[in-house]
Amino acid sequence: MGLLVLITGTGRSGTSTMSGTLHHLGLHVPGPYLGANESNPKGFFESKWAVGFHKKITAAARINDFDGRPLAFERAQQAITPELRRELVDFLTTQAAEGDQVVVKDPRSVWAQALWRDAAAEAGLDIRYISMLRHPAEVVGSRTTYYASPDDEEKRRNYEIFNVGRWVNSSVVSERETRGLPRAFVRYTDLLEDWRPVAVRLRDELGLRYDGAALGEGSPVDEFIDPGLRRHQVTWEELRVPGELQDLAEQIWKDLELLAAAGGEDAAASADLDEAGAHYARLFLEASAISHDAMEEARAEARLAGAKAAARKRGKGRGAGNGGRPAGPVPPGRRPVDEVAARDLARELVRRARARVTRRA
Repeated sequence: MGLLVLITGTGRSGTSTMSGTLHHLGLHVPGPYLGANESNPKGFFESKWAVGFHKKITAAARINDFDGRPLAFERAQQAITPELRRELVDFLTTQAAEGDQVVVKDPRSVWAQALWRDAAAEAGLDIRYISMLRHPAEVVGSRTTYYASPDDEEKRRNYEIFNVGRWVNSSVVSERETRGLPRAFVRYTDLLEDWRPVAVRLRDELGLRYDGAALGEGSPVDEFIDPGLRRHQVTWEELRVPGELQDLAEQIWKDLELLAAAGGEDAAASADLDEAGAHYARLFLEASAISHDAMEEARAEARLAGAKAAARKRGKGRGAGNGGRPAGPVPPGRRPVDEVAARDLARELVRRARARVTRRA
């Protein structure tokens, strides 16, 4: 039976380097890929098809590709349809005919790891997970450099904070959803410093097969991996992140390092990560409550803007039949899902997180 290797991990954590390494070792990484750019000059080795597939899920679920909301995962599950599953099975069946070890890398796969496993089985592939690990301060520092506004300090600080939240959410979801399955955790620094021991460990732990002389001297991986790509060795001192969120992210990082050292399974570390997920849900609830007035103002402004836009549209379609009067408020039953009170959503996610921890106790 062939293998599907699904490379997971937050963006900027070394997933592209891992995917490119396996490509150069002889595994099949389906193209076409996203092109190289300043943030990733060696290339992403990331299937455009996979990115587009995951974006269908996130768009239908109305979540961000790397959403920090604890309920984002469940919304993604509700967005997965039989049609999407069939698309994935067909894609994997086609790729399995090209090579019996298929590699797919996309951080967005965090929302669909079970879907990939089930579809792989239907396509005749056993799944293996590789989770890339990079310290959250470095991940956020790297993302801030390339994606945040350089000229607005307030927006830059907000970007740092909500990206730590995204790292936390993605990390606890990914670990939980791959628990008990064939998986390995790889530190980005280990891969950059000496890739051969990492490749040997993955071969032995996951049953990967490489081209005959791929691990020897003169391997194309030697040309591909550049330790200089680790350009952002940021520490917490260089970021402006609230202490409680920083401490939570640091604890999650330590648990993930324990899992890496233990070959992917450590019951105590996994239990601690469940607690961390519940802690994050509570923190999210509290932040939502604190920002209540600002959120209400934003909703009111959005409703007013929507009403004005609707009035303008009606005016264009009917002449000035309504005399230019703005439309009335949108009835509650017709408001988008995103206008449901944030406190209610947050309470529900805390309840579910607590229930999950209780079941595992």
